[in-house]
Amino acid sequence: MKKGADGSLTLYIQKDSPGKDKESNWLPAPDGPIYLVLRLYWPRTGAPSILPPGEGSWKPPGLVKVH
Repeated sequence: MKKGADGSLTLYIQKDSPGKDKESNWLPAPDGPIYLVLRLYWPRTGAPSILPPGEGSWKPPGLVKVH
């Protein structure tokens, strides 16, 4: 995976290749509806934390649908 100059990580979750230059961050997906699941292992209760569930100080970044 390749990170952006600012340290960000962009993942391309789609059926078709996003282009040779972006394939290292491509997760092939079927043609049609999909759902994403995020499994986290973070046993700390201090910040930043996902605990307690739904009330932690860290939230995953949002998804952006592009066409």
